Amino acid sequence: MLDTDPASPTAGAPGGPGTEPVLVLPEDDAVELLAYLVTAARIQLDEAPENGPKRLLTAAGRLAEMIGPRVGDGLRPLIAEVRRQADDTAVQAGDPEAYAAQVDDLCRTLAAHLAVRLGLAEAAVP
Repeated sequence: MLDTDPASPTAGAPGGPGTEPVLVLPEDDAVELLAYLVTAARIQLDEAPENGPKRLLTAAGRLAEMIGPRVGDGLRPLIAEVRRQADDTAVQAGDPEAYAAQVDDLCRTLAAHLAVRLGLAEAAVP
């Protein structure tokens, strides 16, 4: 649930009132990711269009790797899934249909996590 009280120090942060935001990405890692994204955008101008999604998934995988050790327990399964599927999609890139299906699956996984995190859905019981 989002804290929407503008006077709260956690306004807009997931977790609700009284939840302190957690820094999960050190500045050096943020700059590294920023540099990757900017240079990938430039490279993409000269590459085949299908490389764009691969570069974005590579960035998502790198971000997941960077923040993985610092995230809360509730986020760890999503981070692990992003890392796993970012690696797997690189292998699937030679099969466009399988690649698209895997990216779609990762989008569904992320959407389900966000729906629970934002209080829009109940967590699935295993």
